[in-house]
Amino acid sequence: MIYAYLDWNVFDRIEKKDNLDAKQRDTFSKIEQLIIDKKIVLPYSNAHINDLLRGHANNPTYIPKHLETLSRLTQNLRIVQYWGNAQTTWHYRGVNEFFNSALNNKDITSKPFTELLDFDEAQLNQLKAIPVPNNFKEIYKASPMFNFMFPRTKIEMNLLAMCEDLYDFSNNANRDYSLYKSLRSYVNQIYAKLKNQKMLKEINKATNDVPVYLNMDDAWEQYVPKTKTSDNPAYQKITDTYLRIDFKGYKSDERFANMIDDSLHVFYGAYCDYFITIDDKCHYKAVETYHKLGIETKALKPNEFIGIVTN
Repeated sequence: MIYAYLDWNVFDRIEKKDNLDAKQRDTFSKIEQLIIDKKIVLPYSNAHINDLLRGHANNPTYIPKHLETLSRLTQNLRIVQYWGNAQTTWHYRGVNEFFNSALNNKDITSKPFTELLDFDEAQLNQLKAIPVPNNFKEIYKASPMFNFMFPRTKIEMNLLAMCEDLYDFSNNANRDYSLYKSLRSYVNQIYAKLKNQKMLKEINKATNDVPVYLNMDDAWEQYVPKTKTSDNPAYQKITDTYLRIDFKGYKSDERFANMIDDSLHVFYGAYCDYFITIDDKCHYKAVETYHKLGIETKALKPNEFIGIVTN
């Protein structure tokens, strides 16, 4: 029996196979038939649900069909990393029930920044009219990390864009503790390289007496670990490695939320024989992640997967 983990884009192509060209239709029809013949076991995960939640926010019309496809092909087999658990859990849970539960639990942080306050168009235009200093662009040269923290600001260079970027980044970091740890580790490496510079020495002297309640790192450590995503060491290793590869700047994701969920897909894929995706960026980083960590899962494109399993 083959265990395979499909990125959402593969499920989507199977669903829409009749609209594809002949070559692609053949590939995805073969994958679907292997699933129907029970030669492949497929789980779904909370990362798939996150993909659908984003789709629902943009256009809910297609979601019922997507849920039906996910349920039909996986038979509601779910793989999930519960908060605080040291291992992943495989069990059956209805896709629709899981999606509706996640949809109902979305809180105010799911709203965009512009909907948080009762801003009228004039106030939004006022924020847009306040420029960010031109030298702000220098931070993008310092580290590719800032491309993910401030994607709108890089293009629009105004205060509204910066507010939106900071708001989205804080939500993403709060949603996934491993993201915070990965970023902190990355920043610490940079700090270690620069700590002997005069400017940092002066900053350290000036902040020696900063009150504890103003130390964000201590505050985060005090409260977040109680509700961190996982005690599974594999989770931290895989997501951390994936994010580090992305931070290097080659085949990086343009959207922070996509990068997080793709790292989750790669994590869950590590529990199967194959991880299959159409996304070039995700495929590259999955291959590199599995290689660096010695994980035997093969990250493949759909046509590569068919070539292997049919031979």
